[in-house]
Amino acid sequence: MMVNQANADTAIVKQVVEKLTSAWNRHNEEELAELFRENGEFTDVTGQLMAGRTEIERLHQIPFTTTLKHAILSIKEVRTTWITPGIASVDINWTTTGHQTASEQPLPPRSGLMNLILVQQDDQWLIAVGHSFDFTATYRRGESVKS
Repeated sequence: MMVNQANADTAIVKQVVEKLTSAWNRHNEEELAELFRENGEFTDVTGQLMAGRTEIERLHQIPFTTTLKHAILSIKEVRTTWITPGIASVDINWTTTGHQTASEQPLPPRSGLMNLILVQQDDQWLIAVGHSFDFTATYRRGESVKS
């Protein structure tokens, strides 16, 4: 990949991360899901796999209106590794504040890592696969609200 192309593509990856952060902070599951390929997959911090854009949207609706309704995502660092010119692995170090339990008790700030595989599809970059890891272990598998 030529340097100018790599710089342009890195800027596009940064835009995807900014759109993801914005959608998450506005608790807009539809906009969040649109960042994924139609058959994209996302595994959240509880280990719940969401297969497909429709399921990614559906399974963010309840958290975005309950435990995450006041939560704010902050990006601390983004690291991009190019696999091929049209495929990037993106590591995002994040922190969040404003979480609460299902009974609306406040929770401490969290921190973690999100790994995204972005692919160039036609003229846009979309998330093919994403995994998010919570290093603070605020939530445990089975404790999340599921629809």
